Amino acid sequence: MKTILLFLLALTSPLNLQAQDSSPWSFTSIPDFLNFDIEYPQEGWEDSLGFILESMKKDDPAFVMVAGDLVMGHWGPTADSVNQWADRFYPQWIQRWRDHDLKIYAAIGDHEIGDNPWRGEKAKLVPVYKEAFRRHLRMPLNGPEHMKGTAFYWVHRNALFVAVDVFEQGKGKQGEIAAGVTGKQLAWFKQVLKDHRDQVAHIIVMGHTPVLRPVRTFSSSGMLTEKGADSAFWKTMATYGVDLYLCGEVHAVTCKQRDGIWQIAHGGLLGRTTQPNYLAVTVHPNRIELTLKEINLINGTGRLPQHQKSKGPWDTLTVTEDRKKKGFTTIGQATIDKTKSRKSFSKLTGFFDESTNP
Repeated sequence: MKTILLFLLALTSPLNLQAQDSSPWSFTSIPDFLNFDIEYPQEGWEDSLGFILESMKKDDPAFVMVAGDLVMGHWGPTADSVNQWADRFYPQWIQRWRDHDLKIYAAIGDHEIGDNPWRGEKAKLVPVYKEAFRRHLRMPLNGPEHMKGTAFYWVHRNALFVAVDVFEQGKGKQGEIAAGVTGKQLAWFKQVLKDHRDQVAHIIVMGHTPVLRPVRTFSSSGMLTEKGADSAFWKTMATYGVDLYLCGEVHAVTCKQRDGIWQIAHGGLLGRTTQPNYLAVTVHPNRIELTLKEINLINGTGRLPQHQKSKGPWDTLTVTEDRKKKGFTTIGQATIDKTKSRKSFSKLTGFFDESTNP
C-alpha cells in the first residue's frame, strides 16, 4: 500500500504533470500596444486593429504579454484627473482584448505613470497612477508588498513568467524615478526564481525598459534600465537561468543575447509607426521557438487629440486588402534549445542574426 501511495504522489507532482503533457503551446508578445489614449471603438482604427488582433489569435496563444505603454497617460495635474482619465481609457483598452477573446498579462510602462521625466508634483502622482493601473488591470497580487499588481508572476504549464515594475523611487536620468529592479523588489524577484526554477522548464521575464544596449529606437526617449548588464537585476536573471527578457519602450526591434538570455525589444506604437510587430512563441518541453512578425500600415494625415499632448496619433490606420491577403511577414526566427546539457541558440534569421542587420 505504501508503495502505491508513493507512486501516486510522484505522478501528481508538478514536474510529472508537465512530463505527462508534453504538447507544445504558444503565447505572444506586443509591448507598447497602443501607447495612446484611444477610444473603443475608434473611428478609422478598428478594421486594422481587428486584423492585427485576429492575426495574433490565429497563433492560438494561451495569453498575450504587453510590456507596458498601454495608454498615453498624460493625465495630471491632480489625483482626481488621473483617476478620471484612467476610468475612461483603461476599461476600453481591456474590452478590446476581451472582444477578441485574448487573455492579457500587462506590465506597467512609463506612460502608465504619466510619461517620463518625473520631477516635483508630477513625481508625487506616481503612486496614484500605479493604483489606477492596479485597480483596472487586475494583475496577480503576488508581488512585493509595495508593488502589488505592478510586479507579479504566474506559472503556465512548464514555464514561469515574471513581470517586473522597473519604475522605482530614486534619483536617475529621468528625475525622481530610476529604471531598475533593486531593493525589496529584487529580493522578491530572486525568491520567486529560486522557488520555481526546479519546478519549470523555462523562465520568461517581462519589463518595460531594455537592459542590454545599444538598441534601435523610433519615436522614443530611449529610456534604459540603470546600469545595464552590470545591474543586479540582469545578474540575477543570469544566475537563475532566465531564457527571455521581453521589453518595449524603444518602438523598434533589437534582439540581443548575453549570459544565456535573449533580450527582445520590440512592439507596437500603433498610431505612429508604419511597421508594428509582435512576437509569437511556441513552447516545447526542451526548446522555445521564437518568431517575430511584422505588417505594413498606412497612416492617415490628421491627428487624434490627446490630453496635455500636442502631437497625437494619426487619425486613421489602414492595412490594405492586398496586405491582408499576404498577412504578417516573418522578420526573424530563433530557437532556444535545451535538449543537451547546455542551453544553445540556433536557427537564427532576420533580427536574431545581428550580423545581417543594418
